[in-house]
Amino acid sequence: MADPIILPLPTPFATRTVNCLLLEGEPLTLVDPGPDWEETAIELDAALRMRGLRIEDVEQIVLTHQHLDHVGLAHAVRERSGAPVAAHHLLLDFLADLPDSMRQEDDYQADVMRLHGVPEERIRELYAVSEIHRRYGGSVQVDRQLQEGDVIEMGGRSYDVEFRSGHSPTDTIFVSPDHRLAIVGDHLIGKISSNPVVHRPLDRPADVRDRRRALVAYLDSLRRTAALDIDLLLPGHGNPVEEGHGALVADRLEFHDRRKERIFGALAGGPLTAHEIALVLWGSVAEREAFLTLSETLGHLDLLEDEGRVRQLEADEIVRYEQV
Repeated sequence: MADPIILPLPTPFATRTVNCLLLEGEPLTLVDPGPDWEETAIELDAALRMRGLRIEDVEQIVLTHQHLDHVGLAHAVRERSGAPVAAHHLLLDFLADLPDSMRQEDDYQADVMRLHGVPEERIRELYAVSEIHRRYGGSVQVDRQLQEGDVIEMGGRSYDVEFRSGHSPTDTIFVSPDHRLAIVGDHLIGKISSNPVVHRPLDRPADVRDRRRALVAYLDSLRRTAALDIDLLLPGHGNPVEEGHGALVADRLEFHDRRKERIFGALAGGPLTAHEIALVLWGSVAEREAFLTLSETLGHLDLLEDEGRVRQLEADEIVRYEQV
């Protein structure tokens, strides 16, 4: 019953690699087998062979959240091994027809960009890129729908199931208090701040004017994780976070507070769309990564709205923000 083993796998995305976790013991478990990409599959096979194992030996597949670089290959592992898939209960329908779910996600995100001032040409370009990315995920049946407070056995150990919405609606972490460690997916990564992405809600109708408040949820999730009495966090990318995760969370909270103030300051000259604010803060990066920077900006505007410092103005189906 050793600690989970990190298997860094290649991806076709900007992140370059993703951490698949191997938990040896009963049941033999893979957490986040990566995207449905030939190089990922080859590397996973090779990594298991080095440990005297095969895909066919896998007895359970566990997923931390809905993103393609984590869930895309799950269907192939399940088909070869017969292993059941355990995931957040909202992923039952989402993963049952993953290509259609991704299409709905892309449509929703395009409408969010449109409402907040991203030019139509850029929306079409980003939509086309995302459409290409759909090839990296296949539909898979979720056999066990995880709920907050469940306990799941992986590799001979018991893990508490805790939800941490923010980076996505389905972020799930797995905590082993007895061994003082947690598997955290993309909820908390050592070297980079996880982006609080605006996603189509999976538990209610998709209304772009009643979207998920991703950053608000994420900051609350971070505070809950900071309170965990553990020494080791195993993230979905990069190296483990060893001790001091509370200090890391404190740094992230301070980072977001500083960014919130910069966004407030950008409105000193008058009303702006969220995309215009992103251009002030990030320049050409906000042109290339219009959706990610928009997500970040909207998250901080949500915080400022909660504080009563900004308000929305909508005209001609475009939302602008102004200082109060």
